[in-house]
Amino acid sequence: MTRPLLEIQHVFKAFPGVQALDDVSLDVSAGTIHALVGENGAGKSTLMKILAGIYRRDRGDILFDGYSLAATSAREARMAGISIIHQELNLPLNLGIHQSIFLGRIPTRGFGIVDWKALDRQTADLLRLVQLDAKPRTTVGSLNVASRQLVEIAKALSFESKLLIMDEPTSALNRQETATLFRIIRNLKKNGVTVIYISHRLEEIFEIADEITVMRDGRVVGTKRAAETSHEEIVQMMTGKSLVDFFAKGRGTASAGSGEVILRVRNLSQKRLVNNVSFDLHKGEVLGIAGLLGSGRTELVKAIFGADKRTTGDVFLEGTRVDASDPSVSVESGIALLPEDRKNEGAHLDMTIRENVSLSAIERVSRNGFVLRKRQTELAKEMAKKLRLKATGPEQLVRDLSGGNQQKVVISKWLAARPKVLLLDDPTRGIDVGAKSEIYGIIRELANQGLGVIFISSEMPEVLGVSDRILVMRDGEIIEELRGDEISEERVMLLATSNKT
Repeated sequence: MTRPLLEIQHVFKAFPGVQALDDVSLDVSAGTIHALVGENGAGKSTLMKILAGIYRRDRGDILFDGYSLAATSAREARMAGISIIHQELNLPLNLGIHQSIFLGRIPTRGFGIVDWKALDRQTADLLRLVQLDAKPRTTVGSLNVASRQLVEIAKALSFESKLLIMDEPTSALNRQETATLFRIIRNLKKNGVTVIYISHRLEEIFEIADEITVMRDGRVVGTKRAAETSHEEIVQMMTGKSLVDFFAKGRGTASAGSGEVILRVRNLSQKRLVNNVSFDLHKGEVLGIAGLLGSGRTELVKAIFGADKRTTGDVFLEGTRVDASDPSVSVESGIALLPEDRKNEGAHLDMTIRENVSLSAIERVSRNGFVLRKRQTELAKEMAKKLRLKATGPEQLVRDLSGGNQQKVVISKWLAARPKVLLLDDPTRGIDVGAKSEIYGIIRELANQGLGVIFISSEMPEVLGVSDRILVMRDGEIIEELRGDEISEERVMLLATSNKT
């Protein structure tokens, strides 16, 4: 039997008050893509930082390529053949690609004179390997996030890395960019590079990984071959709960669209992206909107909210027409949108929880035109309790929260405005499965309180598990409404991908 490239044996690591790794053992075979999954705090990042020389283990052994690994710095780890690409990319934006890749290792011709031709040639060779169509001297700051990701990979390859650790590499990428990245990763595998891939997106894990190791509470729960396990089994290993337990039990007060209509959309169009859409949303209902990327889901809710100007159509809230030419009108009327892009459109990361929560409810925290800090704090505490927000207090910066808690802050911001209709666009994107379960529970609680909820997700099990009723979209149109026993993943996908209904 071939010896694993990486052998982690009984590794322990503790921080003050926290046992981050508790007797972790793990083998990674050479030339494979090995996924590492688990909830926030499971120990994934700590273990990878030990491999990358950022942390030192307390005890235990690590063998890499048959030799004991005792890297005490990132440089030593790279020299051994291990590179890590962090979720937050760390390239100097003011330098050229060539300088960024070979920073501190720029080739010279003697007497300290830079050999620019050699630098450009070596950089061009690496860019071809990662299939990035850019000149070596292109400034890193002029590249998009996906291209910077490829530069990071090129930099890792410049060290002739045998093991490449990728931490949430697709968190800021769209579907097309993700597909490109996966093609690069598969090519690296063909060329003998081993990849450890960390992600909360289980659908990606099953698409790219050969093996999946699950961690929970600082321990390894088990390792499975991707082809021999399932989404449901991995979720159960990660959380100790089955997938069906993830979705809040019980239907809304307007199960399957039988209650009082709260929102009526008629003949709504938005340029060429939404075409003559009409539907009703009922009080206490979670209405799912399913469809592939580009089907018009996001554009539809943005047009309802007024974030995107609609070409034609009307929106009625409790029978009154809402002139949503401006999102503020929708908010005042009682419609709130939790956007797909949490970091850029939802939360203000460099502001406190207190400041974020009160942004959509200024009238509740002000008097005579002055914002009262005490009222802001009381409101933030009220929302934190209601949504079970885990934070040090109202003054904590949103940037320092986990993804799931950042999302709770965004939800809190809109709930503080006391909406009647809540539009949720991929509300669990980029957060771990435990936080997802909490969000599902919050959605069901809100529906049971009488809110009308429109729910969009790129993960099909979510749409099926959370929704009382589902509208399937394709090419900007609603193709069919599904309810009860009509709802199945196979039926939704058939409608979303085929011209035949």
